[in-house]
Amino acid sequence: MKKQLEAWKKQYDHVEVTENELDQAIEAGMQKAEKQEMLKRWGIAPIVTAALIVLSFITVINASPTFAAQIAKLPGMERFIELVQFDKGQQAAIENDYFQVIDKTVTKGDITLTVDGVIRDENGLVLFYTVSSEKELDRVRLEESLITNVNGEELAYQSKGYSPKSEDQGTVEYYTDEPIPFDDFTFTTEVVGVETLDNGVGNQLRETISIDFHAEDTKEAIQYQVDKTVSVKGQKIHINSVTIQPLRTSINLYADPENDMRILSFDDIALVDENGEEWAGIRNGITASGTIEDKNYEVYLQSNYFEQPESLSLTFSRVQAVDRNEDYIRFDLENEQILHDPNDIFYDMEYENSWLSVTMDKIEGYYTNPFGSIFDLDGNKIEQTRSGSSHIQKDNSSTFRQSIQTNEPIIDIKLSGYPNWIEEKVEIPLK
Repeated sequence: MKKQLEAWKKQYDHVEVTENELDQAIEAGMQKAEKQEMLKRWGIAPIVTAALIVLSFITVINASPTFAAQIAKLPGMERFIELVQFDKGQQAAIENDYFQVIDKTVTKGDITLTVDGVIRDENGLVLFYTVSSEKELDRVRLEESLITNVNGEELAYQSKGYSPKSEDQGTVEYYTDEPIPFDDFTFTTEVVGVETLDNGVGNQLRETISIDFHAEDTKEAIQYQVDKTVSVKGQKIHINSVTIQPLRTSINLYADPENDMRILSFDDIALVDENGEEWAGIRNGITASGTIEDKNYEVYLQSNYFEQPESLSLTFSRVQAVDRNEDYIRFDLENEQILHDPNDIFYDMEYENSWLSVTMDKIEGYYTNPFGSIFDLDGNKIEQTRSGSSHIQKDNSSTFRQSIQTNEPIIDIKLSGYPNWIEEKVEIPLK
């Protein structure tokens, strides 16, 4: 690893950056690499060791756009930039030695699975894995993963997400409503890959693999009790508390159900320190849970648990909202027409093979799926036997697709997001 860093350093020497920024970062990275020789095996190197080097770069990268742009161009380094921009909480956990090395491997058939390590707190578990095989496999993925204790009792999770980092590496993230009740885990998953045979036919390999591991939660949550009501353009929002854990921050708040507008989301909610550094929303994963007008609603942000700011504030200024009596889109599925849209945003509606799609002109920074709960014209909720959605963004347009199973010719879909905002600065000091 150190030799590889030295090679990269030679490539960097011709890049002009101020105050020897690059040399300082590379030297710091090499010192980290010397201390991490135990992590030589490739399964951990691209995740942990790379992250350690990246974390040596964080200050320089954030301070120097030139530096960031130059190293992004070098082979093998672009993933470091992606890690820096992905999740500040997970990066800080690794930097502060809160990554727990597991390094357990099981081979079944032609597939080998390794649990490289985990980051775990009271309500979350992020598992880093590597898949390998002596055969050349494409489309490698994990399916049907679950976490149990030694007695086979499944971990009751609020959300589960897969985040492939490459063809053979990635993370599985579990978050729970209640504290995780055990420290000894069994991770069981179906590992799937496709081998291309000599005749060009794809041969799917599929193995179910289980790996036992131990991981403890050694950090107590940081709690701020807020109990404050604020107003954004006359719409009341109650902020109850802020809880910061190593993996993420939870903001317990809710919109007043008596508001004349229905609040849909808080687009720029963040924690901000005295230097203006922000810890904003989760980029890949669940961003909120509950119903926004219920008192158990929570918004999730990246964590600043390992920071020690002199001051910290909760801020937001841009809130998605629509008039309460206009908070739906009405679709004629038989004739493929939009009968009601609050601001006539969407067009090119299609409904085929139980998939509904609509298109809108592209708005920079807007990616929210508009589709919420589905109702018939009598107000009865139409339950779905399966769910699925997608978002396709082109140069000038955004298309949203939703799986909908119904025999109703006309339906109403409550909005879960909509490109209409009310704006007013809110800042609540926490410390």
